[in-house]
Amino acid sequence: MPDPAKIFLGNPDYDGQLVRTLTAALVDAADLGETLATARRIDKLDGASWYDAWSRTATVARSAGDAALSVGNRITARNALLRASEYFRQAYYFIRSDLDDPRLQGAYRGHVEAFIAAITLMDHPAEHVRIPYEGTTISGYLFASDGTGTPRPTLLFPCGYDSTAEGGWVNVPPALQRGYNVLVFEGPGQGEALFTQRLYFRADYEKVLTPVIDWVQGRPDIDAERVALIGRSFAGYLAPRGAAFEHRIAALVCDPAQPDMGAHVPDGLIGKVAVPVVEMQVRLSGARAEFFGARMATHGVDSIESYLSVLRTFTMLADAAHISCPTLIVECENDFAGGAGQTLRDAMSVPAEIVHLTADQGADGHCGGPAQEIWAETVFDWLDRTIGDRRATSAVPSH
Repeated sequence: MPDPAKIFLGNPDYDGQLVRTLTAALVDAADLGETLATARRIDKLDGASWYDAWSRTATVARSAGDAALSVGNRITARNALLRASEYFRQAYYFIRSDLDDPRLQGAYRGHVEAFIAAITLMDHPAEHVRIPYEGTTISGYLFASDGTGTPRPTLLFPCGYDSTAEGGWVNVPPALQRGYNVLVFEGPGQGEALFTQRLYFRADYEKVLTPVIDWVQGRPDIDAERVALIGRSFAGYLAPRGAAFEHRIAALVCDPAQPDMGAHVPDGLIGKVAVPVVEMQVRLSGARAEFFGARMATHGVDSIESYLSVLRTFTMLADAAHISCPTLIVECENDFAGGAGQTLRDAMSVPAEIVHLTADQGADGHCGGPAQEIWAETVFDWLDRTIGDRRATSAVPSH
C-alpha cells in the first residue's frame, strides 16, 4: 500500500498546491496517477525536492507531447503539453522568492512554451494576445466559444497572487462549454510581467483593468455590453477594485472577496511587534522565509516592514460604493482568504449576492478546493442569469 503521507503531504501549503494540480485533471492539464506518483517522489517538504519532482514529470510530459506531435497525434500532443505546462508551473512554486533563480526562470519558460504549443492544437479558436499597457504590453490568452466571429458574452479572468495567464486555463473549458468567450490575462506582479519585465503589484488596479477593457472593446467577436469580471484568489481584491472605477463591466464575481488586504496587518501594539516576530520566523524557518520572500518579490520590496506597509495600501472599501454592476460573492468553507464577503457587500451601493459553498459539498478550502465542478455550476449559472445568452450553443468541445 502507498504511504498516505506521500500522497497527501501533511502540510497545508503543499497539500493545497497538490490539490490545484489534481483539479487541473478536469481540464486535461493533469493526470491523477501522474500527479500522485510525483507527490510520492517528494522526499521532504522543501522547494528543492518539490522542484526536482515536478521538473522530472514536466520534462517527461513535454517529451511525450513533442513525440505525439511529430507523428500527427494532435489530441495526445495537446493534452501532454497542457500537463507539461501545469507541472512546470508547480515545479517553481516553492522557489519564487528569488526572481533570478535559474530554476524558476527555466521552469517558467517551460510552463509558457508548453502552453503556447498546446493552444495551437485546440478545437476552438485560441490566441496569445498582447494588451497595451503603459508603454509595454501585458500577456493574455483569448479563447472563443466558436469560430464564427459572432459577438459573444465574454469573461475576464485576471490572475491571482501566484498564478499566470497560462495557469488560468483551468477556468476556460467550463466557460466555453456554456457559450462564453474567455480572456485570461496577467498584470503587474504576475507571470511574465513579474518574472521577465519586473513589474510589481499595484493597489490601483483600475490602471491595469482599463487598458484591458479598452482592448476588449475593439474586438468584433466580443459583445462589449456583456463583459463580466471574475476575480479568484488575490483577484478577489483586484477585480472589485477595478470594477469600482471601470463601469464598462456588466457583472462581477469575487471568490473570495478580499476588499481590504490591510485588515490582515495588525495595528497598535500588536502591529509594532509584528515585524520583529515575522523577521524571527523567517530566520528560523526556511518555509516561512520562502513564504514571505515570494510575496515580497511580487511587490518589489526586500523587507518584512516594507511588505506589511505596502499591503496596507491594498484596500478598496472606500471605493466599493462605486461598483455599479450585479455582483456575486462566493464564500467557501475553510478558505483561508475568505470571510470578508459581508464586509464588501455592506460597503456597496448596489445589491450583491453572497453564496456559501460548504465542505459537505466538497468545497473545502481556498476558492472551493477540489470542488471545481460545484464552483462552476454555481458561478456560471449565475452568470447565465445575469449576462448570458441561453440561446447559445453549449455543444462546443471542452478543449
